[in-house]
Amino acid sequence: MGNAARREFRFWDDPWMYVTPIPGAELHTVYRLLKSARIEAENLAGNFSSAEEYLLKYLTWTTEQARVLGSQVRAKDIDALFFTPVYWALLGGGGHMSGMLAPKVSNGLIDQEIRQRMADLERAASSVREIIRRWTEDVSTLVLDTSFFIEHEEKLEDADLFGLADFEGKVRVAVPMTVVDELDRLKEARVSPHARWRARYGLSVLDRLLNGPSMLGAVEVEVLPDPPGHVRLPDEDDEIVDRALALRTVAAGPVTLVTYDTGMALRAKVADVPCMKLHKKLGREPERPKD
Repeated sequence: MGNAARREFRFWDDPWMYVTPIPGAELHTVYRLLKSARIEAENLAGNFSSAEEYLLKYLTWTTEQARVLGSQVRAKDIDALFFTPVYWALLGGGGHMSGMLAPKVSNGLIDQEIRQRMADLERAASSVREIIRRWTEDVSTLVLDTSFFIEHEEKLEDADLFGLADFEGKVRVAVPMTVVDELDRLKEARVSPHARWRARYGLSVLDRLLNGPSMLGAVEVEVLPDPPGHVRLPDEDDEIVDRALALRTVAAGPVTLVTYDTGMALRAKVADVPCMKLHKKLGREPERPKD
């Protein structure tokens, strides 16, 4: 399928990154454990004979669920789901007055925290279920870095994305939010007029789709927003590779980072992220300056 192929561009705003499975984790297992943790949290409410027993059951539930899910998802997700400020406050003596546990205070804190844990676990499970539904093995995903928008011979709307993917099934293009931010800076930066124009063009395409998605055919182009609570890595190339790696851990089909940047390609290789390193013709060598 060549340049004449129709394309569909749309933003992906699903909360797909509430949890990030570690490499080797099985998504169906993650989903089952999240649902189980949510059910056990619901069973905690009202199932106690004293404030001390309620506190102990809550702390035990937290520790056990963190241990079980910790073998499947990243540590920062475990912290967000279980080791919250309320957990640490209760572990450190919150809910006590004059050295004694105050039931009205501690029970109220635990009730509120359990409700919040149940809500967060339900959202996390829903996001995993959506990943399983959408990122199937018959979809090949190309993760575009900033250099593709600037250096590729054809503009995004004209690029032969099917040819790049070289895949029999569906093709999806993913654009990390870091790339969007880099394009936003480049449009006003002291770079070549071509680079500034390409940055403005790429942003205009994405902005148009954000405000009114167009159904243009089989290929989807999606912007991947930062996950809730996500802290970006200091180096933007590392951040883009990390987003591609996170996507690779959840997608059943192939995920490939596409770049013209040698440094990006080397980072991807170190991180074990499949990478397509594209090349531009160097042109004629400039003449050496005369002495």
